[in-house]
Amino acid sequence: MNITRIFEYSNTRVMTTKLTLTIEKAIIEQAKEYALQSGTSLSKLTENFFKSLTQTPNIQSMEHPVWQLKGSIPATAIENIQQDYATFLLEKYSK
Repeated sequence: MNITRIFEYSNTRVMTTKLTLTIEKAIIEQAKEYALQSGTSLSKLTENFFKSLTQTPNIQSMEHPVWQLKGSIPATAIENIQQDYATFLLEKYSK
């Protein structure tokens, strides 16, 4: 049986459909408790999780978490690491 619901939000039509999942009972109970504490539904949590899987983060965006690391390692440290690795490779393969 396929159930389809249509909701209208500010002139935007959204179609939803029912999904059956098989998940360990303990995990479902933990997820329900998390949803309750978060003030949301288990369906909305699941929907948001699937959205996060299908949306590619924009690494070029300055808001991306990787950009928050910028400047945390001094340039001299990176140069030293590159030199140390080059020395390691020379020693390893010159034997």
